[in-house]
Amino acid sequence: MSGDLIDVLIPVPLLENFTYKVPKEYKNKKFKKGLRLKVPFGNRIVTGIFWAYSDSIKSKRASYKYIKEILDEDPLLDKTLLDLADWASRYYHYPLGEVISYFFPPTLRKGAEARFRRSTYWKVTDKGDFFDLSIFKRAPKQREALELLRERGDMSQQSLKAYGISAPILNNLSKKELIKKLSIEQPPIQSVGSETTEQKKLTTEQRKSIEVISKELGSSKIFLINGVTGSGKTEVYLRCIKQLVDQGKQALVLIPEIGLAPQAERRFKEMFGDRVASFHSAKNERERLDVWLGAQRGLYDIVIGTRSSVFIPMKNLGIIVVDEEHDASFKQADRFRYSARDIALYRAKLNRIPTLLASATPSVESMSNALNGKYKLLTLKHRATGADLPTFIPLDLKGKVLDEGFSEQLLEEISNELNKKNQVLVFLNRRGFACSLICKSCGWVSYCDRCDAHMTLHSNPIQLHCHHCEHKKPLYTECPSCKHNEFESYGLGTERIETYLKKRFNQFPVLRIDSDSTRKKNAFTNYLKVIDEGEPLILVGTQMLAKGHHFPDVTLVAILDADSGIFSADFRGSERVAQLITQVSGRAGREKKPGKVILQTYCQEHPQMEELLKGDYESFVKKIIKDRASTKSPPFSFQIKLQAESFNGLQSRDFLVTCLDYLNNTQHLSKGMKTIGPLPSLMEKKSGVYRWEVSFFSSSRKSLHNLVDHLQPFLYLPKQTRKVRWSIDVDPISTV
Repeated sequence: MSGDLIDVLIPVPLLENFTYKVPKEYKNKKFKKGLRLKVPFGNRIVTGIFWAYSDSIKSKRASYKYIKEILDEDPLLDKTLLDLADWASRYYHYPLGEVISYFFPPTLRKGAEARFRRSTYWKVTDKGDFFDLSIFKRAPKQREALELLRERGDMSQQSLKAYGISAPILNNLSKKELIKKLSIEQPPIQSVGSETTEQKKLTTEQRKSIEVISKELGSSKIFLINGVTGSGKTEVYLRCIKQLVDQGKQALVLIPEIGLAPQAERRFKEMFGDRVASFHSAKNERERLDVWLGAQRGLYDIVIGTRSSVFIPMKNLGIIVVDEEHDASFKQADRFRYSARDIALYRAKLNRIPTLLASATPSVESMSNALNGKYKLLTLKHRATGADLPTFIPLDLKGKVLDEGFSEQLLEEISNELNKKNQVLVFLNRRGFACSLICKSCGWVSYCDRCDAHMTLHSNPIQLHCHHCEHKKPLYTECPSCKHNEFESYGLGTERIETYLKKRFNQFPVLRIDSDSTRKKNAFTNYLKVIDEGEPLILVGTQMLAKGHHFPDVTLVAILDADSGIFSADFRGSERVAQLITQVSGRAGREKKPGKVILQTYCQEHPQMEELLKGDYESFVKKIIKDRASTKSPPFSFQIKLQAESFNGLQSRDFLVTCLDYLNNTQHLSKGMKTIGPLPSLMEKKSGVYRWEVSFFSSSRKSLHNLVDHLQPFLYLPKQTRKVRWSIDVDPISTV
């Protein structure tokens, strides 16, 4: 071990660590793995992570730069999290310097102090305690301030301001050494929190599930809670978490969407009081840092968060819950393409704690693991309230005239439910006003210049918007092709549905809930408050409304386009459609009022539609598992996808061909491995670049990773990547 050369992780997309010299003032410092450092990198100063002492016989010692500063006395991440970062880097074949940056909130990545918000306090000195106040005859405010501090003890500057004491007065007293300024950290938790005395009555299924889990709370067992919508899965893991919190342990609860956070946080606070926090991108940087530090220091018992929360440090973690474990939102779509669910499973393994996966529509992978005994399957077949599951009613659209996507029969059903003082949910998984804009004269269509996709017409604000690259354009006043000025908006979006329903049912509120209408902070929370009032209304929404929400007064769910996704080119398409329809259907009839689901379809006889109409997702997913086994598709094989993108589609293709030639020439493509590609991505052009991909399949995970380990150094050669950007996606879930 050398004391003057160290290896530092830098958050850049390069495989190697970087070597630095230790300056004289830190020669006697024993560096601990994980310490944050300030180091020069190129022409800037960045925050790096000390990883190891470097080889003392390295050449070019004189060329190494000195570190600038040690930011922390001790590492902010414990050994388990450092091991997790190392594993994630190797498993997802992504640079460790980039991976470990995900373990810190933005403020700490920038090199800020790992401290809570500080407040200024003032304290009387020994001199001030015995100072003769009569000297202040000409300075009554200074006398008042000193008297107040003597009487009340230490006070914040904010409190003193409320008494009319200004900062200049306090500074004058400080110069006379009568008082002194203190800077004190303000932890966000001021109380231990109170818990509710009223607990929900458990069903027999819930009670049995809790008993099974309780016996394994000290193990690293994985449980899959497969419960129908409204079966009380949340109550099951709440009770299990309660047992661990009573033992002084913490819980991490992962949710797929920010929109689920307010309801989840409220539910947990009912049982655990204020020692519950949420962690997600809707919070500002200061709020995220406070939650991160609170979890790390053990001030919070429970942290509820989205995908990135899987990396948050917790002082005494006792359990990890992944709610809606099937959801694709748990998979990062760019850069470090990790699965939060799979990271959670490995983190729990390292911590030797249990993991609870919960869903009404488990993924094929999780259900397969449960059926083969790798996970413990717990089934909840009945709703916790005793309510029946909703009735599925198909509406065959063949030969019917639709009014803005609605059949007359569906409109009558909506009217009936509203007149009964009930709520209705209209589901369409498509934002905007219309799918595209078409010229009536020549047939020109509003394509995106940067993607192989239409630009969606939005009405608020009025513009064309590509949902794939976020490119926006003002609405055309004349056709770019023929110069005529008459256009037709084609297709349906949530904005169009909202406008139509407001006119049709003008005596009832219509709430549109999608990612456009909930951009403002607390917007979604405010919508939930209106819904919870129980007044008759219509909800129009996308998949944001499909999962996890409890709307007791919704009695009708109307799915406008149930055929969407049935004919997907993705082998996971049928699974996703079934999950989405089952989830959104589960919002109906969750309490005393019976619910029904109306599906508008042109494909009522399609085998998949017939299965969905039975309302039995478990049978459906078991058939998919059987089909996947026969075709050796995941999870019965493993997949890694290599994607290349450039401004020229041929360059993307040729780059992948070169990679395959390299693997063939080095004899790393084994006989048991299947290669598909190079092929253009389903959407070849996206965000101005052309994307091609090649997928590797194998029954051996190890051989697949060995292949990529061998390929990676070749990918990083400057000659290969001069004109092409590439990415590795382990266990991909998207084909778009």
